[in-house]
Amino acid sequence: MAGTNRGAFALAGFLVACGGPDGEPPGFPADYTTSFTEVRNCRRSIDHDQNNVRVVASPDAREAYQGRAIPFPTGAIVLKEQYGPADTTCAGDIVDYTVMIRLATGSAPATLDWTWQHVSADREILPDDIMKCTRCHADCAAQSVGYMGTCEEP
Repeated sequence: MAGTNRGAFALAGFLVACGGPDGEPPGFPADYTTSFTEVRNCRRSIDHDQNNVRVVASPDAREAYQGRAIPFPTGAIVLKEQYGPADTTCAGDIVDYTVMIRLATGSAPATLDWTWQHVSADREILPDDIMKCTRCHADCAAQSVGYMGTCEEP
């Protein structure tokens, strides 16, 4: 299997249960807490409705996110757990998620070769202006903030 296809097949394996209005499943596994690693601790996010967020990464995304020296492989997932504005320790219930999934390099330049999903706590994909995500992350990339459009420094 070619390297780029391996990531796509691995991603397909993660797409489980529930889904959006068109049957599209969330882009992260239901049991992500057993394999994803925290890459950014709990903090307020003005770009996510003033919610507090904690960022975790799939095993294949961790080194790219933390080391900022290698590209994210196709299928890598960066997941933002979103907690209510009063939950400053991110210890309560998750309100919703924002998911970034790395696409093949050069496959979607308009979205920085990422795709995004806004997912409810019940794992239903929520309607959202995903281009808002792209615009914000493109601004970060233009300002050299974060790595490969991820915006925040760890």
